[in-house]
Amino acid sequence: MLAEYFRLGGPVMWLVLAAWVVVLATSLDRASYWLGTVYRRPIGRLLEVARLQGRDAALLELELELHRAEHGLGRLDAASQIATSIGLFGTVLGIAQAFFSRGDEAGAVDPQVLASSLSTALFTTIAGLAVFLIGQVFLALFQELAAGLDHRGQRALASVTELRQEVAG
Repeated sequence: MLAEYFRLGGPVMWLVLAAWVVVLATSLDRASYWLGTVYRRPIGRLLEVARLQGRDAALLELELELHRAEHGLGRLDAASQIATSIGLFGTVLGIAQAFFSRGDEAGAVDPQVLASSLSTALFTTIAGLAVFLIGQVFLALFQELAAGLDHRGQRALASVTELRQEVAG
């Protein structure tokens, strides 16, 4: 059934598929990163660096971890937005095919050609929007996780600084 929708969407569906592959691969990569944080424990590492090397080194460590957390999010955003544009291009292409479809000698439009053109318009739009929506959901999720990591890291560093001030004072 999915193959039939793909066929009905026409050649533009290949471009939507390419955008989907980028969105899916990037989402899987980011999910792998976040699952890895369960074992790597970046906040624990941050506190260890603060204890051994000081606050400046810990801030650098936090910055590096945030860079790792945000890696690929621009690509995810771009691919999902490009999928929308590709879907809209397919819409325009399908509608143009419908308008310019040739009829028989009497000037009547062949319903089969009209249906094919309109299916291209509909299926590319739907596919492009589906890729966009899925990509944007994952983008929002990963951005929220990165913001949470930054917040927890800043709080952990603030608590270490307060403890040192209490011990020193």
